[in-house]
Amino acid sequence: MLASMTQDTLIDENDSIKEKLSPPAILFPTLSTLEPENFHYLIQQQYGACWGTFKFEDFLGNYPSEGRPFLYVDDNIDLHVLHHFMINEWKLQTANIVIPILSSSTRHKPFKNLKIVEPLKKGIRNVINASQVWFITNGLDIGVPKLIGSAFRDEISLRRAEDTWAKQMDRAPKEHKTLILIGIVCDDDIKDSIDFHSTKDKFKMEIKVPQNERAQLSLNSDHTHFIIIRKLPIGSSSTNISKIKPTTIDTDNKLLEKITDSTGNVTNKFRNRFEAFLHQEALQQQIITPTELQSITTNSLSTPLNKSNSWSEDGFPMVCTLVHGTPETIELVYRTIQQEIPIVVLKGTGSAADLISFAYEEINTKNKKISEDDYFKVELTQCLVDEYLELKDNYLKRNEIRNYIMSIVKEADKKGRKFLSFIDINSTAPSLNDFHKFILSALLQGQKTVTDDKVNVESKQNVSLKQIAELKRNAQIKQNLQLTLDWNLPDLALSEIFQRYDDMKYSIEEELFDQAILKKNHETFVDLFLDREFVLHRYLNSDKFISLFNRPKDKDFLIITSLEGILSLTGDEEEVPKDFVDKGLNKIVKRLTGINRVFCKSEMDNNAMGFYFDDKSDKDVQKQNIRAEEKALQHLIIYAILMNRKQLAKILWKHSSEPIPLALICYMMFRKLQPYCHESYLSSLIEKQAKEFSNWAVGILDKSFNEDNQRTFEMLDEKHPDWNYMTTIELAYHADNKEFMAHPVCQKWVIRQFYGEITPRELSWGLFTCPKFLKIILSAILIFPMWFWINFSPIGQVPSVSKKASDLSNDTKNDAEIESKLGEGKKLAKQIDEVNVRQGVRMLLIHSLLYSTDLYFIALYVFYHTLNNLKRLGIQQCE
Repeated sequence: MLASMTQDTLIDENDSIKEKLSPPAILFPTLSTLEPENFHYLIQQQYGACWGTFKFEDFLGNYPSEGRPFLYVDDNIDLHVLHHFMINEWKLQTANIVIPILSSSTRHKPFKNLKIVEPLKKGIRNVINASQVWFITNGLDIGVPKLIGSAFRDEISLRRAEDTWAKQMDRAPKEHKTLILIGIVCDDDIKDSIDFHSTKDKFKMEIKVPQNERAQLSLNSDHTHFIIIRKLPIGSSSTNISKIKPTTIDTDNKLLEKITDSTGNVTNKFRNRFEAFLHQEALQQQIITPTELQSITTNSLSTPLNKSNSWSEDGFPMVCTLVHGTPETIELVYRTIQQEIPIVVLKGTGSAADLISFAYEEINTKNKKISEDDYFKVELTQCLVDEYLELKDNYLKRNEIRNYIMSIVKEADKKGRKFLSFIDINSTAPSLNDFHKFILSALLQGQKTVTDDKVNVESKQNVSLKQIAELKRNAQIKQNLQLTLDWNLPDLALSEIFQRYDDMKYSIEEELFDQAILKKNHETFVDLFLDREFVLHRYLNSDKFISLFNRPKDKDFLIITSLEGILSLTGDEEEVPKDFVDKGLNKIVKRLTGINRVFCKSEMDNNAMGFYFDDKSDKDVQKQNIRAEEKALQHLIIYAILMNRKQLAKILWKHSSEPIPLALICYMMFRKLQPYCHESYLSSLIEKQAKEFSNWAVGILDKSFNEDNQRTFEMLDEKHPDWNYMTTIELAYHADNKEFMAHPVCQKWVIRQFYGEITPRELSWGLFTCPKFLKIILSAILIFPMWFWINFSPIGQVPSVSKKASDLSNDTKNDAEIESKLGEGKKLAKQIDEVNVRQGVRMLLIHSLLYSTDLYFIALYVFYHTLNNLKRLGIQQCE
């Protein structure tokens, strides 16, 4: 009964939050049209707001010039007004994800294993460097907020060092994500360290904050922004800060816990309302109307996903993080789960985090109905008493917290969504390094998939509304893919996006593929997109290809080797010329491979539009698509090599239908680029990369021969139109690839070509057989024995002996079959004659180098006439 009453009460409170998040529509245009002076007057008069900067005292007793923006305001401020203030005064950028920290100011315990502190800080730095992220804490210089602040301080120091070095090297500073760490705290918690008495008559000021004294709470100086909540409004008659006793950290006195950690605390109430406002997309059910179709179809795809200077009106993605905590923190976790906000729990930090982890493991690993078991309730209650001694005699509160935990675990997994994720900080340090991965994974697993179910029942049959749902689903997929690209987590893109939407068709947008191509260490995304049938030749026109050379910031390799080394340009130009495709690239590839006209601007543009340049006889559109796709793949591989992007070249090469010739081309280009590398390290690196492509070509050749040797020989003989109709062997020869040519398969192919596919015949006379070596020697000396001892037909394809005329006359078959056999006999005689004449002349020419020239010319003449006579005789016999 208690649990149900508590749950109903919280649901009613959540409903009240929803109502507060729905102000009159006239509020937005009114705020947007206000002048800054009028807005300042409004927020000051109505909410007692004042703002400015905090100057924190450093360890030397000085106050640096750089301050931290703050806003001091009543807790009843309209959140849309706060939203307008943060946009216009603080210039905050749109957050890709918001991460509130659920922890406690009291009962915080230092980590037992100090080795996990640095990996956790590194994981936090990975998060803030991955995307535009907002962290929200209680802003105090204690516990988890202090640890997160130290991670921000380390990141700021590193960025300053990098910018200083870049300035010394006359380079442009590297672009970084804006650091946002917002501290929300009640003025009563910090009144001993900060004096707000003088803020009644000012609305913009600068306040100096001394270092926190012992046994006093103070703000953490590493937070970037502060929102100070006034405990009592200015107009209240009870507002007298000086009469309130100081807030100190006293483990024996529970006053601090009641003030700072209770759910009824001013800070927690405001944070709950503020975070719900940021996550309003999850709280407000959006009803799709037919009038949205036109605006969505015209604006949804053209509007950038990330806005630089404005907030999204639909709210921000949000993932909370739970670290230890008090009984009141457990109630906050329950509220968060009810709002469908995923939570990452740091198991091993103690208190609430460990209790929730224990309950989740017990219920989900043993028996899902264990929540109804009285034994489990008793065990969980005992754990609560052991952790929180004050609950020992408070049965009502103890059972309430126990029911909260069980409700949290029940609501953690529902309808294919997961709202609880766990990181065991005591397992291995690398897990904390991947803190950003756990955050994004929790967001994607707790996300509600946009489907047609969002359309109401009455209009579900409306095709236009289904189109709207599809557009919104595509927008959601794009946003998720953008996050995985920003955070460089291709495994999450595969498991949480592509596999989840496997039954839905989604076309990868060019903007996403651009990022996968241009960003370093994002080559795996290129592999994922190509596996999802991204059409390269429709993407790669000449303008796009030139932009791929112009947009990267690191173009030193291209400038040194190709522009300056091969084209003899100055390399001072920021962009390659517009005719670079037809002129510059063809000249570079000609120098590196000896192949002409690899690139054709008009062909690339026509392929991108769906007009293909192929032979007139080839009318199969599918073949034209395949060839255009292969050429686009070749062009991108050449681009990757010229930019020294070996990993990108490898990923693209894996998708080629002709891996061996393409690997030989890559080997050849790297080898020819090596002399233009003046640095020994770079030269050895290029040589190593060339060797890798050579090894891949040899490995595929070896595997191919083991599976199908006949097809392998055909492949070596195959001519490639894209490479000046050279065969694979010719490409290896021009590349001077000795390892490839020395392969047994290539050696066997060369031997066949050199000896004209000559094999000794197996003829035996009774009990006597002539050895092969004797046949070869006698044929080489006497020449004429090769007519019956040597076979000049292709190996494995020795023509069968034709039937005699007498055998044919005794055959019982009909006349049509006899004529068919006779025709085959004529063709066979003609084929034998042509093969024998050609191969016999070749053999005689070879022997002429060993013996007397005059003798062999005479023998050649006699042998030629003999073959002609035998030919006529064979034809007459067939007739």
